[in-house]
Amino acid sequence: MRLIGLTIALLPLLAGGADVAKDSCFDCHSVMEGTSIVFKDDVHYHVALSCADCHGGDQKEDDQNISMSAARGFKVRVTRQGTPDYCGSCHSNATYMGKFNPQGRVDQLALYRSSVHGRQLAAGHKGAAECVDCHSVHNIRAGNDPESPAQPQHVTDTCAKCHAETADLFRKSPHGQRFNSARRPGCAACHSSHATETATAAMFTDAKTGCVRCHKPGSKGATTATEIAQVLASLEAAGPGSGEALERARVAVHSFDAAAVKQAAQPPAPGGDVEKK
Repeated sequence: MRLIGLTIALLPLLAGGADVAKDSCFDCHSVMEGTSIVFKDDVHYHVALSCADCHGGDQKEDDQNISMSAARGFKVRVTRQGTPDYCGSCHSNATYMGKFNPQGRVDQLALYRSSVHGRQLAAGHKGAAECVDCHSVHNIRAGNDPESPAQPQHVTDTCAKCHAETADLFRKSPHGQRFNSARRPGCAACHSSHATETATAAMFTDAKTGCVRCHKPGSKGATTATEIAQVLASLEAAGPGSGEALERARVAVHSFDAAAVKQAAQPPAPGGDVEKK
């Protein structure tokens, strides 16, 4: 029954284009009850894209040795470092993306390359976040899908997969319960999404993107932001020698507690804990 249900679910995709009369990818993968099971919830499936649109190959050929051959354009499994370019082959092509009436920007690849994640991945840090870490794979949800990990109410949980301590501090902060809307989409409200950057003094003080967007000058929030910015600016100016203290402070800023940030910036006490003053 499950296989029959899947076959029915796949019919709209197979009928989605005049030249898609056959799809040997699904003929196999639906029987295997693997990728095709989750792919029916994927945004690509819902716009009538099939396996071959991303993976290449010949979906009309039954012999998998031929359909999944280099001669038919099949692409071997992509590496983590190759994923941004792999996804970006479509998502950085404004003309191609325009066919699907996108509601958001279509320069995600350029934004990602400029981000702290993109720079780390390019530098060889294989653990740096790339597309599938945030969006998943084969069951990628549209940005406006309530179950999408990119939805405002899910962004913090998505970032927490890598940044657990930071996310925990943020959830407990004054912002944690309020940053869950399109206007304030969790972590992305300050850090952006594809162009993600680490916390800096400028992030707190910039007239266009800083805390003044929400906190009026002279308010308690603005005062806290100024105090935090001063701590970060001091550590940034100190150079490489302050690296560990700066990283601790960057985590602590998510509590939006100036005292906690100042404490985090202090050198560790002999016992290993940050010295309390």
